[in-house]
Amino acid sequence: MAERFKQLKDLIQQKDLFQNLTISDYLFTKCLLFAKINLSEEEFRLYQRLFDIMYQQLIQPDILIYMHAPVHKLQQNIKKRNRPYEQRIPNEYLFSIQETYTHYIKQHNIKTLFVDASNADFLGNEKHLKVIIDALEKEYPEGQHYLSLP
Repeated sequence: MAERFKQLKDLIQQKDLFQNLTISDYLFTKCLLFAKINLSEEEFRLYQRLFDIMYQQLIQPDILIYMHAPVHKLQQNIKKRNRPYEQRIPNEYLFSIQETYTHYIKQHNIKTLFVDASNADFLGNEKHLKVIIDALEKEYPEGQHYLSLP
């Protein structure tokens, strides 16, 4: 959490005054969501206190892009990456993470683009990336919005 906080603070401090867009590949709240799943209640309460102090100092995103893929697709990606420390991640854990994210997004009414990434291939199919870029050029009201890739 401390490393993510430092990354975001550095990014904000180094921001070009003439650039009005900042992109991050994670939501700072991700730290809290993973902690909720992985820590005991007592550890989580302490973690949440520290998180709350840091969170107040950060700029919140205008929009969140949530790439959703079924667990079997996530497991395929894990096998393809072939990182030894990921190979034994159980399906139940991945389901739990997805549930926690979805619950958080719906509970906090964050402007979110849910992207069905079941067949996503951003490196091999430029149309997939174009769907995301085009979607970001539109205005959305608060709440959840859904995109499918061709």
